[in-house]
Amino acid sequence: MVTVFILVLTLFSISVVFTLNVVADNAIKSVKDQVDIDVFFDPTVPEDKVVAVQAYLESMSEVKNVEYISKDQALENFKLAHKDDLQIQESLSEIEENPLPSALVVKAVSLDDYSSIVVKLDNSEYSDLIASRNFEDNQVVIERLTAITDRIYQFGIGVSAIFILVAILVVFNTLRMNMYTQREELGIMRLVGAQNMFIRLPFVLESVLYGILASVITILILFPLLSAVSPYIDSLFEGYDFNMFAYFTANFWAMLGLQILISIVISVISGMIAISRYLRV
Repeated sequence: MVTVFILVLTLFSISVVFTLNVVADNAIKSVKDQVDIDVFFDPTVPEDKVVAVQAYLESMSEVKNVEYISKDQALENFKLAHKDDLQIQESLSEIEENPLPSALVVKAVSLDDYSSIVVKLDNSEYSDLIASRNFEDNQVVIERLTAITDRIYQFGIGVSAIFILVAILVVFNTLRMNMYTQREELGIMRLVGAQNMFIRLPFVLESVLYGILASVITILILFPLLSAVSPYIDSLFEGYDFNMFAYFTANFWAMLGLQILISIVISVISGMIAISRYLRV
């Protein structure tokens, strides 16, 4: 029972690390998908100048696409975003001239290309036309998310490594005690001509059974737990195509197989060490 319990803790810690990694990767991916450079122009800049900047950006190899948002479209988007705010709607109806600037929304090929695009744009002949841009805020968010993810992953790996070491020691000690309590039977088997593999195989199978039982118990604990916390995790990804419980349900057999493989490897390694050291046959 102690051996299986330690193996369950080991597999559970590894599963938690994997779950956190999946959640963090999807969080970063969701943020990255929303990252762009919004380039706002002075309201007095004519449309042909904005189109010229758009053509310049599209000529860069780092740029994936550029969306032009005219002053009229920007105003319509603003009205739609605040359609339930009566005060803003009344204020807009009293304004005779459109106060919103035209803008370009720039998507890069990769996240690392944004800095290069900003530098090229700042050093171009069009830099005086640009009133503001907002890429730096997105970059800070991504860097913070990445740093937090790395720390969680490193901490989880360290905890899992400790549990793996403890599991190896516990399985090793369990099999050693079994060999000691069965020393007379093992001696008789050896005297009547039993082959080494015949004597050793039951202990190997015992360690394998420990691993399989621990994997099944871990899955039975993990999935109800994931089902309980999934709504809270999914609320963080509202508006994105990600459902944590659905993800793990779709990968159920892969997870179960991986857990069985890890537990069997841990158990067999411990068993072989114990057999080679204490079973002199």
